[in-house]
Amino acid sequence: MNNTMKIITTFIAGAGAGIIAGYLTAPKSGKETREDILSEIESTKDQVEKKAMSKLKEAKDILNETVEKQTKNGKHALDKVKEVVTVS
Repeated sequence: MNNTMKIITTFIAGAGAGIIAGYLTAPKSGKETREDILSEIESTKDQVEKKAMSKLKEAKDILNETVEKQTKNGKHALDKVKEVVTVS
């Protein structure tokens, strides 16, 4: 796991622990507290999914650009080889 992912994971875990601690010490009934926690978890899950999908799209775009570039480089190299073989 790279350093950025470690930082993100640590931040999410810390934020989650802080939110849960806040709810558990709030003067509410158990049912209200559980509902609040579930709502917060759902909201956080949605945010993480959106961010993950965004990063996945970025990664796909970078991969596609790289494949296109390497394909062009490969075709160029193949043309050069054909040129050399034809001249010989």
